[in-house]
Amino acid sequence: MQEVIQVNVLDREDDVDNKIYELESLINTAGGESVAYVSQVVDKVNPRYYIGKGKVEEIKDLAEKLEIDTVIFDVELSASQLYNLEEELKLHVVDWTTLILDIFAQRANTKESRLKIKLAQLKYQLPRLNKWFAYLSRQAGGIGTRGPGETMLETDRRAVERDIRSLESQLKDIEKTKQINRQARKNIHNISLLGYTNAGKSTILNGMMRLYGKDKYVYSDDLLFATLDTSTRRLDFSNTKVTLTDTVGFIDNLSDDLNDSFLTTLDEIKFADMLLVVIDSSHNIDHQIHAIETAIKDIDVAEKEILYVFNKMDLVENDLAVKLYKRDQERIYISAHEDNDLERLKDKIVSLIKSDYEKVSMHIPFADGYVLDYMMTNYDIISTEYNPDGTNIEFEISKEDLAKYGRYIENI
Repeated sequence: MQEVIQVNVLDREDDVDNKIYELESLINTAGGESVAYVSQVVDKVNPRYYIGKGKVEEIKDLAEKLEIDTVIFDVELSASQLYNLEEELKLHVVDWTTLILDIFAQRANTKESRLKIKLAQLKYQLPRLNKWFAYLSRQAGGIGTRGPGETMLETDRRAVERDIRSLESQLKDIEKTKQINRQARKNIHNISLLGYTNAGKSTILNGMMRLYGKDKYVYSDDLLFATLDTSTRRLDFSNTKVTLTDTVGFIDNLSDDLNDSFLTTLDEIKFADMLLVVIDSSHNIDHQIHAIETAIKDIDVAEKEILYVFNKMDLVENDLAVKLYKRDQERIYISAHEDNDLERLKDKIVSLIKSDYEKVSMHIPFADGYVLDYMMTNYDIISTEYNPDGTNIEFEISKEDLAKYGRYIENI
């Protein structure tokens, strides 16, 4: 474990304990260990160091005393601020975005996530090339920044822009394939899991797979950003067929480039019929809900069924405090490690899916046996009666299928 000093930059409304916990958790996920904590309330950003000069001296003294050579900030620093801090502290300085990109690079397992990481890294670097050049120009009055140096910067910038275009093109090709896969699932209820990182989405998906599926499990661990890949699995809830899609977890204060690169996972949410918003009930619910709602604010979810899943209830001391949240929404309280709770979650999902179903009686001629097979496969049949020219069935049907097969309804 690499030992580091963590620096939390606060405003006066911040939850100090949560800010410290979140940065420390990210550092642990990246393979480091916080051995000292420094924080400062910043009303006005210091353009040279972001934090105040006195706090810089405090970090320097602390690093010398503890023999630490790395300091990690929970804000994004400009190129000049990074340079100034490293020159003053004689330490390796890591900012918030670099830390998250480092974690992403460790966790990427698929071609798509690796491409997204590379794209995010390049988009992060591109404006910093220009800022770094501008900083040198101001500091040195242009000496040493013209001629070959300027040409080199332009060459680097064009190379980065070329790589960005190439990566964006490759990701568009991957998206076309995903659209084809979505078309194949259009007659199935598509459900997306979303929530703050480490809320337990992958654990829920794996538990459902164990009870109701046949596909392979997804990676799950008690870490922030344990998985970066969008994973879809088919489940069979009796005669209710669904797909359950795990999406990358949200976190506060992602840069625009990181949002653009990684929240494309929200494309899956656009095509979902239902959203399961997973909340870690044991830790700062307000913070999680704010981050989730901020992330999806530009997506029209008004027509989608939303179920709030308050997970990790086994770690909660005060159940009543949790149950005050989202009282006007569909919600359920579970521990993803308990099979009985997962069964209750399945029953809740099925009840929401069937909430707008209509009870009908159909007469299906023998010549249209494929329709009978479809109904038998996709619905729970209440009663079946055979007669000389076909089959009578009674069951509850979705609005979509009612529009398609309404001609078979008896006494319509």
